[in-house]
Amino acid sequence: MPYVEYACEGRLLFRTETTEAAQFVPRIHEIVVIDEEPYQVVDVEYWARRLGPADRRLVWPTVYVIPVKAEDWERRLERRRLVEPQGQPPIRY
Repeated sequence: MPYVEYACEGRLLFRTETTEAAQFVPRIHEIVVIDEEPYQVVDVEYWARRLGPADRRLVWPTVYVIPVKAEDWERRLERRRLVEPQGQPPIRY
């Protein structure tokens, strides 16, 4: 079963099990929330490792993240808030 590893500041945070058909890997600059803390993806490395005795190789991605400052995260959330509609425009006909 393939894995996706998440690492931050030189240490492995955790690894998730995936299937070969459905493997979710975040893109660079994407924000991921891990244990209620926001992190930004800064790099993704793909390693090919042998799978079993055959010459078959399995791609194993490692996602490198850095923590996002609390004030930056608040600003991002503020920009995502929906603006209340101010009413309907007047009908002119």
